[in-house]
Amino acid sequence: MSEEAAKIAKKLLESDENYLDNIIALCRIGNEKYGQCWDTEYHVFSLIESETDHLPLKHVRPNCSVDFLIKADKELAETIQYYRTDVTNACDNIISSKNV
Repeated sequence: MSEEAAKIAKKLLESDENYLDNIIALCRIGNEKYGQCWDTEYHVFSLIESETDHLPLKHVRPNCSVDFLIKADKELAETIQYYRTDVTNACDNIISSKNV
């Protein structure tokens, strides 16, 4: 589980591609590890997942209108920017705890 989390965390640090899918994956891993990931190194992923649950995941995007995707992408870009430092810190913690 921690190896999978570290791989996903590295992806998030390298690129915003598939951002929501990676956020949700880390939220799931945190919930599996702790029961609930609130107040853990996975906390920020739950926050983002909760705030963006109305935005389309990669597999849903082909079914969305262009107008909706423009609005969704704008909102996602703002979310990514807002949480960038917290996500970076959480990913660094996940990666470093995997190496311990």
